[in-house]
Amino acid sequence: MVNVAALLETDLHQVVDALCSADLDELCASELAAAAIRIQRERDRLGGLAAKIIGRWDSSGTWADDGSRSSASRLARDTHCSTRTTRHEIRRARTARHMPQAVAAVLAGELSLDHLDLLATALTPPRRELFARDESLLVDHCRTLTFADATKAITYWCQRADDEVAEADSEETPEITGHVHVSTTFDGNVVISGELDPIRGSIFAQELARLEREIYLADTAAGITRPTSERQAEALTQMAIRSASTPADAKRPRPLFTVLLGDDSFRHLCELANGTVLPPALLGRWMAEADLESVLFDGPSTVISVSHRRTFTGALRRAIEVRDRRCTHPSVCDVPADRCDVDHIIPVAEHGPTSQFNGRMQCPTHNRNSAKHDHGASPYPPRSIGMIDHLRGRLRWQILNSDP
Repeated sequence: MVNVAALLETDLHQVVDALCSADLDELCASELAAAAIRIQRERDRLGGLAAKIIGRWDSSGTWADDGSRSSASRLARDTHCSTRTTRHEIRRARTARHMPQAVAAVLAGELSLDHLDLLATALTPPRRELFARDESLLVDHCRTLTFADATKAITYWCQRADDEVAEADSEETPEITGHVHVSTTFDGNVVISGELDPIRGSIFAQELARLEREIYLADTAAGITRPTSERQAEALTQMAIRSASTPADAKRPRPLFTVLLGDDSFRHLCELANGTVLPPALLGRWMAEADLESVLFDGPSTVISVSHRRTFTGALRRAIEVRDRRCTHPSVCDVPADRCDVDHIIPVAEHGPTSQFNGRMQCPTHNRNSAKHDHGASPYPPRSIGMIDHLRGRLRWQILNSDP
């Protein structure tokens, strides 16, 4: 039988000591990169092991033998950590008891501690039985997806699970949440703090980013350098000034919601342009003051049409945005599509067509920086799209979504 205490006291301690005394200057670039990735993976594995050990210690109650108020306070005192950190460790350990397959994947180096914490958000008491049923599926998704995509997959699973246990009534609009506090300090500075629901937050964040970009370009032209936080503060002030100077009867801009139709992989998607996953009922509050756009797919990558109730240019861009949803650079960049450029895969200078099959979303860094640009990509296989495709796609969608 393995003596855990002896391994922790001798072997593990000695390995860490040897690594601490190693000369990192001797590592070449590739070795340094491999070491950084390996040390992070092993740290996650140790974190998974820590969850098992701490969970067993927490449930044993032996932490109270010196009169400590809680296992978190005892762990904080003996490890010189903050109680905030140790409370998180205790919560993770307690949840890990109900996620054996997820913990096993972390111990095997297949998942990270972030995955363990992500899966823990899905393990609420009402969902516990469904989580036990689907844990293997969720862990497999986390193994194969990027962390951003795994987060979306777990969020979608939570929505479907809530529907299954009747915890969320799809016919009722969820309560809109949000709060903002504004206070003035003794020296006259204004402190702003708060939280917005996903839709309001997206509207606010997109306009703040747009104004901050304008200020950045103006600063660059004038030779001014200041941090992003200062430009955002200026942008927030400009938003207030523009609001105060806008006539009361001026037409307000309308949010745009996109509905993806056709291919089965898109049938249950409900996301904002920045990738935030929403329950569909949350959109109900906004439908009277929003524009609705439908994007009809044929298969997972071909857009048949983009139709909308308002007139705006860029239907081709929208088709590529909703298909790619983020930067497509092979480094697995997670910049959302609404902050990306549309890049010609085969450049125009080389007679590349301006079509959805030769277009892709790339963030400004990967699109405009030649050293980082992906020059070896191939376009999507082109295909002609006619009226028959429109009719066939819409008919198939109607059949799939008709009431039984």
